[in-house]
Amino acid sequence: MAQQSTSGSPPATGDKFFSAPHFRQPDPAQALQWLRLYPFAALITSGASGPRATSLPFVVEKDDPADIQLLGHVATRNAHAAELSFAAEALIVANGPSAYISPRWYAQSANVPTWNYVGLQLRGPIELLPTEADRRYVLERTVDEFEHRAAVPWRLSDAPQDLVARLLGGIVAFRIGPCRLECVEKLGQDKPGADADGTIAGLRAEGDEMGHAIARLMQGIFPTAR
Repeated sequence: MAQQSTSGSPPATGDKFFSAPHFRQPDPAQALQWLRLYPFAALITSGASGPRATSLPFVVEKDDPADIQLLGHVATRNAHAAELSFAAEALIVANGPSAYISPRWYAQSANVPTWNYVGLQLRGPIELLPTEADRRYVLERTVDEFEHRAAVPWRLSDAPQDLVARLLGGIVAFRIGPCRLECVEKLGQDKPGADADGTIAGLRAEGDEMGHAIARLMQGIFPTAR
């Protein structure tokens, strides 16, 4: 699917997440909000057996732009777990809302289909957290992160302690950071005016839940769009 751009500028030196500059989200705080909203992401490392990927929830432990730290854990029975200690660097790929964009929705006919989306990538060294106290800390932080909206949050201490002990023995916990963060919010910034109007209307009429989310994000960029 084409990623159209009105800019011929190459990505900045050192960037690894391809995107035209005008689609990039430069604010680390805003970018990390996407990871908090869509925390189930892919952990990717490369080892002796080649690249491996595991999808899992991540917790933002520290959100200092100069020292972003993430926490996560995988099951010991996952073959990926045995290779984490040999990984020089981890890549986390997280995706927010996304939607197909039809050229039918543009005012100008000289266009092709594309995809609007939010995505982010984080890269950093991975550190295994080997002690039982470490693993308990990661599980507690993970549970607290996803229970905090409840009127009466469930806590890890609410579970039978023999069950918790077995769980702690069956996971590998880790910290990734400091992370380098890149975020792309490709929301038709290069298609203002009638093209934006048509795209938002098309997403509202034909889009699924993700499409409607993209329409809302575009409305924030183009507030005068109908």
